[in-house]
Amino acid sequence: MKIIYNNIWFAFLALIGLGLTSCENEDDASMYVNDELTTLKKVNFEGTPQVSPRDIVLTQEMQDEPAINVSWNKVVYPIAEAPVEYTLQFDVPSDTLGETAWQNATNIIAGSDVLGKQLNVKTLNTMAKSFGIQADTKGTLVYRVQAYMDRAIFSKAGAFKVTPYSETVSSAVVYVPGTYQGWDPTTAATLPETSQSGVFEGVITFDDPAALDFKFTTGPNWDENYGGDGNGNLVQDGDNAFVPSIGSYKIRINLNNLTWMAEPYSFGIIGTATPGGWDSDTDMTYNYQEGLWEFTGDLVAGALKFRLNDEWTVNYGSQNNTDFVAYLDDPGAHNVEAAGTYRVTFMIDNEDASVAYYTLEAQ
Repeated sequence: MKIIYNNIWFAFLALIGLGLTSCENEDDASMYVNDELTTLKKVNFEGTPQVSPRDIVLTQEMQDEPAINVSWNKVVYPIAEAPVEYTLQFDVPSDTLGETAWQNATNIIAGSDVLGKQLNVKTLNTMAKSFGIQADTKGTLVYRVQAYMDRAIFSKAGAFKVTPYSETVSSAVVYVPGTYQGWDPTTAATLPETSQSGVFEGVITFDDPAALDFKFTTGPNWDENYGGDGNGNLVQDGDNAFVPSIGSYKIRINLNNLTWMAEPYSFGIIGTATPGGWDSDTDMTYNYQEGLWEFTGDLVAGALKFRLNDEWTVNYGSQNNTDFVAYLDDPGAHNVEAAGTYRVTFMIDNEDASVAYYTLEAQ
């Protein structure tokens, strides 16, 4: 009897073991199927992205102002934790048909988990002319949005009308001699004329608290010079104008109504490679002689991006380590591979403000 009971007991334990193994295998299979379903589950881009306005006439006087805004619905992927990257595509209708459809499109990165993108007048004007739309002639552009996580999903295409302008480039400048450079108009920073005649704008960095004053001259001499009255007005042969503290400023003067203004305007580097990490920018200085932003100092291995005025509203990121091109709102970053002392430069493209060029040189 004892032998019989022992056999029954071992059989019972074996059945329990098989049951547990079966449950484990079922869980594994269930997990595998769920993973398969997660990967293969269909994802849709609901609706057609909206553009406003749908018919726009561009003018050079408004080149820095918003031109169009494109908005779209959120695309939901099965993996809810990962960000969705959105990219706008623009093209002409004839290039959106057939086997080569959209291959000539202009891509503008919108960013991660964003549901809209704004383009300014100058960017849209440059793009419209690149597609062959002539100045002062109405043409049609089509657009769509790409969403990407583990695969690319495209929205339906929309269209809008745009009339570009022929850009007039002025060679006129105003000189800004001051204590910061020895009061010599011939070597002073200059402010180029904007699209509005008689209005000049540019960037100057003041890094010495004892050298914050300056004047404006219409030539590389003192024949016609302007100072300030302390209230934003220009006064011919007047007292020195000045900024309140060290830093970089965008300075704008209007010779039509004799006014001027200066506002803080500074690009900085940010990321795990920089002294402030992701918490704070490390300011760059504007080199008016070379027309670019620069920083020289210590970096560590890690990520590096560029942003304006210590905010993410305007930021640039690179897509790789080889092109040394950064794109507006791109989520990528340059990877600094080794710690050391570097000179970093940054310059926005004159024609397309969504593109910038940078260098990273070990010192």
